[in-house]
Amino acid sequence: MTSLDSPVRVTSPAAAWGGAARVAGALALTLSGVLWAVADLVEPELDGAASLNWTAAHPGPAGIGITADILATPCLAGATAVWLLLSRRRSPRLAWTGAVLLVLGLTGQAMIMGVGLVGYMVARSGKIDPAVFSAVVGDAPGASLPETVFTVMFFAGAFLGIVVMMAAVWRSRALPRAAAALLVAFQLTELVNPPFPTTLLATAGLVWMAVAVLRTPAVESLDGRGGVMERS
Repeated sequence: MTSLDSPVRVTSPAAAWGGAARVAGALALTLSGVLWAVADLVEPELDGAASLNWTAAHPGPAGIGITADILATPCLAGATAVWLLLSRRRSPRLAWTGAVLLVLGLTGQAMIMGVGLVGYMVARSGKIDPAVFSAVVGDAPGASLPETVFTVMFFAGAFLGIVVMMAAVWRSRALPRAAAALLVAFQLTELVNPPFPTTLLATAGLVWMAVAVLRTPAVESLDGRGGVMERS
């Protein structure tokens, strides 16, 4: 077999990362999943006044839940950067489109966390009737201009962003494809409201990706950006 017949094996972009960069990327992925799962497991699935009443009765666990959700948001931004860096060479359009959508979705997520923090403060204060607060805030955005913009940013950004970005990750082969599939499965199961915390699927995929980043063999970058390691 000549050199022209031999398959060319290129490297994952993570192969050219230093130790600190790998650890930072792995931490962003891992903390995104773990914090997300903690928030989901601590707080029961309640809406409106029932959620505020639970918070008032359980301020400790409620505080842990909202704190985990708040901290997960910047970690997910870091995870988005990791996915972009690993997939942009093979699928630049998908990777950048997914990243932009996820930034919009995470901005909407930050807005939700702000409302959640206010609700937590209201529940702890006992000065405002939870039913009144819930009636004003509501369980879903209305049809006004700012509420419509929020709805598009969060729901379209978060759902489509994950799907598009995981398609880029899948094509890149820089991370295990099954891990990317778990993230998509998480988004799809959210639509049917299953009787288990769907964030566990996301956590499994994110931790799997973190391990893959740490275990990628280190090599010299061939083109300044690195390539894509073909995985079987």
